Amino acid sequence: MKANRIVFSIIAIVIAIVFFIPLVSMFTITDVQTGKIVFTDRVFDNKEFYTSFIHSVNRMPVNEYYRIIDDYFVVYKTTFYSYGAGMPDFDDYKQKPVLKDGMVHIDNLNIKMDSFSIFVGTIANHSLYINDKKYLLSSFVEPGKSAAFKIKKVSLYALLRRLNHE
Repeated sequence: MKANRIVFSIIAIVIAIVFFIPLVSMFTITDVQTGKIVFTDRVFDNKEFYTSFIHSVNRMPVNEYYRIIDDYFVVYKTTFYSYGAGMPDFDDYKQKPVLKDGMVHIDNLNIKMDSFSIFVGTIANHSLYINDKKYLLSSFVEPGKSAAFKIKKVSLYALLRRLNHE
């Protein structure tokens, strides 16, 4: 009888550890103001996505392309219609802009980050394109606030709770 209780206790502890300890790597977007995870997606090497926004001066889209490699975000390309105020100078990255399909393309950037934030604008139409879907960041985070992009370890409990509340 006592052996059954010990076995049951050990099984309960193992289940609790597996269920509540953060073990699963996930791509997350967090509302910086509330700390709430508002978006999650599976992580695997070379997963690609991009973010887009409308530039405030020239009113044209700016796209930044990312890959997830070894739990890091790697910016590998950016595209935009013209240089303007606030556009980065890519001379530091030793890359040459190429005009293709009416857009400026800068490839092979290889900027590695463990996280990044986007300030969600009121008219910039910040968007996330992932898994053949478009998500407006304003549907996750109130305009005028920041969204933090991270690769986080989450528990199975948090993951299941998030999936059941979408």
